[in-house]
Amino acid sequence: MGVGPVDVLLVTFNSAAHLEECLTAVRAMVPVHHLIVVDRFSTDGTPTIAERFGARVRSEESGVGEARLRAMELADTELALFVDGDVILRRSDFFSRAVAELRRPRTAAVVGGAIGHPFEYGLPLGLTLFRVDWGRRAGMAREAQGQETIAFRRAVRRQHEKVRYVPDAMEHRGTYRSVPTWPEWQGAQTRLVAGWSPYEIAYSFLVILLIHLNSRKLRNILYTPIFWAKFLRGFSNPERWRTLDRRAARPS
Repeated sequence: MGVGPVDVLLVTFNSAAHLEECLTAVRAMVPVHHLIVVDRFSTDGTPTIAERFGARVRSEESGVGEARLRAMELADTELALFVDGDVILRRSDFFSRAVAELRRPRTAAVVGGAIGHPFEYGLPLGLTLFRVDWGRRAGMAREAQGQETIAFRRAVRRQHEKVRYVPDAMEHRGTYRSVPTWPEWQGAQTRLVAGWSPYEIAYSFLVILLIHLNSRKLRNILYTPIFWAKFLRGFSNPERWRTLDRRAARPS
């Protein structure tokens, strides 16, 4: 396994507020082969910004899962790096550290952690290095509008592999969590993608708890049971809560 260059994959919608800073950092700190952007018909000039950084821009309307699959299909390097458009890479040695971690036995992917977040979990794709052939085999629910990485996590468990982490690697600028029905929507998407899975229910509670602990804010920690109850409401009745258009939500 070499150390680069790699294809960098972004799935975007109205990411103009942070995309220039995101891509500036990526270009400075990652040996980019192709910059592949799959855009969900942004209305704020996102594709123009991406093209200015030399991106190959494609459009996709079906869903987040379909867009991520499209990005992987377009990649032609051994390794690829998923980056979200509201993630700012801060650690200059992230890529070399991530490659070293990916070389370790039975490693499926390496995730860049947010600065100041001590609790690491799951397989988010905000800043994640992986082998392209592994990602294609793992697949993803094409219709997924959220929780699209469940297939990746299932592949890790099925193959008895590990996800490793590079701490303090990035800053995550945007969030949809200010949307009032965000917990219900997350629960609905988990049910739609994973089905009635006791494992995913337990896993989701752990993730919610760790997110709130990482915030280091007492009010967020105390809010955990309420968030969890709302999540379960969405999980138990996904048809009611699936309709939030994530693209229309305004990040805080």
